[in-house]
Amino acid sequence: MTAPKSKALPHVLTDEQVAQFRHDGYLLIENVLTPGETDHYRSVILDLVPRDLAFPQEWRVADGRIKPHRLHEDQTFDVPGLIPLMGNETLYQVMAQLHDTYRLRAFDGSIGITLRNDAHPDQVRSQRLHLDASVPPDTDFLFTAQELQLGGCYYLTDVEPGGGGIHVVPRGHRLVEEEVRAAGSAGVNGRELYGNWQHIAHLKSIEVSGAAGSFVLLHHLMPHAASHNRRPTARIAHFMRYVPVPHAHGAHVPLPHDRYDDTQLAAMTPLTRKLLGLDPWG
Repeated sequence: MTAPKSKALPHVLTDEQVAQFRHDGYLLIENVLTPGETDHYRSVILDLVPRDLAFPQEWRVADGRIKPHRLHEDQTFDVPGLIPLMGNETLYQVMAQLHDTYRLRAFDGSIGITLRNDAHPDQVRSQRLHLDASVPPDTDFLFTAQELQLGGCYYLTDVEPGGGGIHVVPRGHRLVEEEVRAAGSAGVNGRELYGNWQHIAHLKSIEVSGAAGSFVLLHHLMPHAASHNRRPTARIAHFMRYVPVPHAHGAHVPLPHDRYDDTQLAAMTPLTRKLLGLDPWG
């Protein structure tokens, strides 16, 4: 089934921005959130941090980077105060424009706090470059629109150079596709290169800086990584991903309905309910 097109939706990106994203594989979109919204969501995330700094065992902390987890490796923090981020109208319109369909499924909802880190002064990244594509490791990349996943993160603080911004590889999505196709032509499974594309060491990356309220948009084949924060201000980010419904690899399947309590449901708009899979698109 072909997903309905997005002709009736406003196109919030200019033709130049769309072309830039198609070419580079990433795009900084400014002013997705208002200053008031940014302050609110940043405060909600900071309130999740225990005042005694005794982090739950399931949280991950490495090189100043704090990645909260729920139990069983669940990174989604869909508390009522953050649920509106998952149904942000502007970001949805961006995603619908690029996917060319209004029927989308939104997920992730993880958060990251990167504190100043003075260790490893010879390194700019605290992670190896990797892919987060919702393509099972034993499944080949399809390079189709139905496989496409668009994601990235809201910057909820100003992120200056050297301030913990996400690292990307310009044209990285094209380089990945070229390598996978070349490997296939040589009889090698390109999906399995570099540890299923989790340990990419041969590509050069750059840091994406941006103002609070911006969203850093990435193609699902964009190699990316966290970077060290050398500045006094902690970087606070919220991550989202969007796929078409249906998605080629099943990433459109929603969380069970009993995931949400009355307070969470009360924080959802009709759009959010559709994006989370609670209501059908029709």
